[in-house]
Amino acid sequence: MFHVDRNLDYESVIDGDHHESWGCSPVCPAIVRVHTEMPAQDVPLHWHLGSELIYPRHGRVMLFIDGQEVTLNDGQLCLISPKSLHSIHPEPYEDGQCCLSITFDGEYLSRLNPGLSNRHLLQGVPLGRDCEHTADELVELCERIIECTYDESDMQLIRMNALLFTLLCHIDERWVVDDNTASGGIAFGDIQNITEYMSTNFASGVSIAQIAQRFGYSREYFSRMFKRCAGVTPDQYLTEIRLQSSVDDLLNGDFTIAQIAQRNGFSHPRSLARAFSARFGMTPAAFRRLYRGDRVAAVNESRAEEPISEHVTK
Repeated sequence: MFHVDRNLDYESVIDGDHHESWGCSPVCPAIVRVHTEMPAQDVPLHWHLGSELIYPRHGRVMLFIDGQEVTLNDGQLCLISPKSLHSIHPEPYEDGQCCLSITFDGEYLSRLNPGLSNRHLLQGVPLGRDCEHTADELVELCERIIECTYDESDMQLIRMNALLFTLLCHIDERWVVDDNTASGGIAFGDIQNITEYMSTNFASGVSIAQIAQRFGYSREYFSRMFKRCAGVTPDQYLTEIRLQSSVDDLLNGDFTIAQIAQRNGFSHPRSLARAFSARFGMTPAAFRRLYRGDRVAAVNESRAEEPISEHVTK
């Protein structure tokens, strides 16, 4: 019921706004998966109404969460707030992986407590082994949940639900950031609204100045306070969203580089090429050739991008 040993069809459950929805379970408050599939499968950029926990018991995981890159080693975990835009990239060992993911059902829990869908967690911070926050109780609950997935008794579902509600209560008591406080002038609620706006409007080519004006801040103040709250500049955050969506297009679509630039809010293919090369160390066409293996598309893209590549390397 809870094991994943084969690829999942994420394209069918992530819509154009990156909203992921697997549907609601009538018997469980969360989707619990123990990933053992090989090769490991990346989870594309997405968000959902419930909070999420990632715990690699064996192997490493890299995450992109609201513009911040986080790497987890085995024995460490990370929390993800509701509605936070994120992608997940497992890095298994040679002998495989064992990674627990728990995604709480935001709609189900909102019926029990409407405030749960607006909780801001201590996210993007590794917790557990060799971390500043050892989070012993969280790690122990993760281990017990993994063990429960192997329980073949008729009490498995009851035990799993008991563990999940215990986990939810512990997270709410220990790892929620106070959303009524302001950090450097911009409240956490504003940051969430701003990042949600970016995640749904990045393809329009909206600028940071326009976003700042929309939320009532000057460009300079907005940039300074956003970085203080989010850890990255708004330009970096917005560019990362556009790049991650561009990666999805490169790997899963048949678009030209010019089309990908336009689809993801870049002002020109050269802008995409420069940002992509700075982030990934290669041009978009080279990335597609390396990871997709689509020879026909690679040849066409390589020809189309030659002037862009020359511009980037000069």
